[in-house]
Amino acid sequence: KQLTFIWRRISTRNFRIDPSLSNIIDVFVLNQNYDTKYREWIADNRQVTSQPSPPTESVLETQFASIESKKAISDSIVYRAAEYKVLFGELADVELQGRFKIVKVSGTTLTNNEIKSKVLVAINTFFEIDNWDFGETFYFTELAAFVHQQLPGIISSIIITPIESNSVFGDLFQITPESNELFIPDVTLQDIDIVDSLNAL
Repeated sequence: KQLTFIWRRISTRNFRIDPSLSNIIDVFVLNQNYDTKYREWIADNRQVTSQPSPPTESVLETQFASIESKKAISDSIVYRAAEYKVLFGELADVELQGRFKIVKVSGTTLTNNEIKSKVLVAINTFFEIDNWDFGETFYFTELAAFVHQQLPGIISSIIITPIESNSVFGDLFQITPESNELFIPDVTLQDIDIVDSLNAL
């Protein structure tokens, strides 16, 4: 029997379709200059008006022009600049802002500020670029497990609670970025609280 069918390709808003018969190769690029400027902006400037912008597609095409000669004639390369999705701090979208609550192990000799500093280091380490792929989903359970692994015998519990009034506990437990985005945390010692118990949260 003959099968009659029609095939349609519907592009998401993040993709463009070349109507020719070719292979479309998406290349995600994290520009080192953009990465450096963005991290400096989060650490020092923090003004929305001066937030660094990722390079444009035309800039990336010029930067990687040497690759064009290595592709097949029928191929089309689309360069897509990586962008950062800020999590947790005041620079994040309001629905992604939250505070970390820590219950320390009874009897630990570390001060609250020392514990906060160690938790902050663990969070930043967890979000290092080498640990992530573009568009990869964040699960808070993985972050919590990593922090516990880095601070054995120091903390007994860690959770994150959203700041937005309309949010509920658990809203920040899973976050999926766009396909060209990477996470970057905006967390300071002031975003971490040491509490006696999680029962009242």
